[in-house]
Amino acid sequence: MQKIKLLCLISLSLICLSGCSASILIPPLPGPTMVPSAIGTIYTAYAIGADERGFQTIVEDEMIEAKIQSKIFHQKDLKVLGLSAYSYNGNVYIVGQYDNKKDMSKIRKIVRKSGKVNSLTTFMLPESENSSCNAAEDYILQMQVKEALLENDSVWGTNIAVKSVQCNVVLLGRVGNINEITYAKKIAASIEGVSSVKSFIKSSKQNKYNMTRKQEIAFNK
Repeated sequence: MQKIKLLCLISLSLICLSGCSASILIPPLPGPTMVPSAIGTIYTAYAIGADERGFQTIVEDEMIEAKIQSKIFHQKDLKVLGLSAYSYNGNVYIVGQYDNKKDMSKIRKIVRKSGKVNSLTTFMLPESENSSCNAAEDYILQMQVKEALLENDSVWGTNIAVKSVQCNVVLLGRVGNINEITYAKKIAASIEGVSSVKSFIKSSKQNKYNMTRKQEIAFNK
């Protein structure tokens, strides 16, 4: 049954690529220093089938991510350093490095004006010339952690986004239960070179966000 479902989702994505709403399933086009949260059309189609948010909400979240990344990249007085934007049910996460503390308030303003945003959570470290972890190492760690998650049957790895900042791994996304969150953190921490693991993963069994409350930006350092 799972194989049939996956084949149907892949077929749907291929049909969409040939005409119908293709732009919905294609991840946002980032600038040179931006990292998209999605990794490809077929992956996105599969994730839609495993995600409790629903298709419409996923589309809205993708639009928020694309808008934030585009605005940040095109703001001339804002230096972005491998920054990524993620949105789940309108709850936005910004992960990366900053050059100046003033950049934080600029990012906050951009997020506030980027659609139906309910909250903002950040994991941003100051740029460090003395950091022993460079951009290449961060990229390698991201790939290694993602691969390990996909290969482990204890975790629904396709629903987890991975970002590394100065070799500190950040996990985001949705999984089936709280145990999967624990497994995901252990898997990430087991990868050689990972300095720390920060998880923003939510379980579908946890309380859902209150979407009727007033839009509010919660700026967490």
